[in-house]
Formats: sequence, C-alpha cells, structure tokens
Amino acid sequence: MLNEQGINFPEDGIYTLGKTIREDPALAQAFVAASLEGWRYAFDHPEEALDIVIKYMREAQQPANRMHQKWMLERMRDLMVTGNAQSITGLLNEQDYQAVGSVLSQEGLIQGYPDYKSFTGRNNAGEK
Repeated sequence: MLNEQGINFPEDGIYTLGKTIREDPALAQAFVAASLEGWRYAFDHPEEALDIVIKYMREAQQPANRMHQKWMLERMRDLMVTGNAQSITGLLNEQDYQAVGSVLSQEGLIQGYPDYKSFTGRNNAGEK
C-alpha cells in the first residue's frame, strides 16, 4: 500500500490485466458498469448501504463506526459524482495519474509507468 511507503495517494480503482481486456472485453465492461451502478445505488440509498457495510464489517470482526462510514460514503460521492447521481464519472483523472506516477518515479519506488491512455485502456471507464 502506498501509505505504508509514506505517500498518501488514493488507491481505489478497478484494475485488470491487458490480457483480460483483449480476451473478454464484454466481461470487463460489465464489471465496470455493475460497479458504477452499485455506487449509484449506494449514493441514492445511503442508509441501506450503511446498514449493509456495517453488517459485513461486524461479521468480519472489523471495527464498525457508522458515522465514519457515512463520512466515507459522502466523500466518495464528492469524488465520483458530477452534477447529479446519474452522472458518475468513473474516471481516473489524467493529471492525478501523472502526478502519482511522477512522485513514485522521483522517490525511486518505480522505474517508469505507462502513458495514461495505455494504462486506462480508454478515456471513459463507463463507455460501452
């Protein structure tokens, strides 16, 4: 994890091998669409989403703080939603990608990184 290296960058994302995209692009697109739909549902039904998360956290014997989880859900909404709940971008911002790659390279944690378009596979993760 990046925070273990002293770097506080967000790490959430959906990643797959290039081979998976080449061999089964429909599966990859369906997974992205389902993930974005799940976020949309959580944003539209926050109390239900919190109930579900807290339930699974308790079952896994993880500390469960509803207020903190609510705050995290609201921050994810801030990051992912533009305009209204139907407009979830699902995009990795190119400037953020470049900034993270640059810092990781400067710190000697990586020797190089692919260009943005190669890394994302396409400009819009929600495209079909």
